Amino acid sequence: MVESKTYIKFLESYEKELSEKIKKKGLTITVSGRAGSGKSLGSKAIAKAFKLKQVQTGKILRQMAKEQRISLEEICKIRESEIDHDMDKRTLKLAMEGKIVIDGRLTGWVAGNWADVKIFYECPLKIRAERVAKREKITFKQAKERLDDRDKEDHKKYRQLYGIDSYDKSIYDIIVNNEKLTKKEAETFPVRLVKDFLKKKS
Repeated sequence: MVESKTYIKFLESYEKELSEKIKKKGLTITVSGRAGSGKSLGSKAIAKAFKLKQVQTGKILRQMAKEQRISLEEICKIRESEIDHDMDKRTLKLAMEGKIVIDGRLTGWVAGNWADVKIFYECPLKIRAERVAKREKITFKQAKERLDDRDKEDHKKYRQLYGIDSYDKSIYDIIVNNEKLTKKEAETFPVRLVKDFLKKKS
């Protein structure tokens, strides 16, 4: 019996089923963090540096909406456990196939030890809110309240669905503090950390 590598219990049977069909083709790197933490910019830079495909879990959700012939807004409103579970299954499959950087809040937990490197981006709520306010052209207060609500809702949901503490950083190989990084540093710093980690790992 193949030893389970994912950290999400409900995925273990699906993982076993896939492991009989899939052979990993290259590096799997997961990039996690809360909204506005800079994980998307970091994952894009890492994918480019290591010649890997970059996938965001938001893109997976959009594909699911397209398959169901509904809008992204609609699928977000009806997001029940079945939709989250389906998205996690697709994420796990990508992680097991390899040659990919997967960007999303729960990707480190889903991929587990299929990931060669698990990265977490941390950044204070104030800084994240400033970035989101600027990006989405809303007030700082609106951005801060929206992010704070989402953080709490997601943390509660992941505890209910999977029994995990999504604030637990102990599963990650690299923690990137993105509070004071410039845009250039945000692209080069995580790449250097990944290279150093893989060098030590080998």
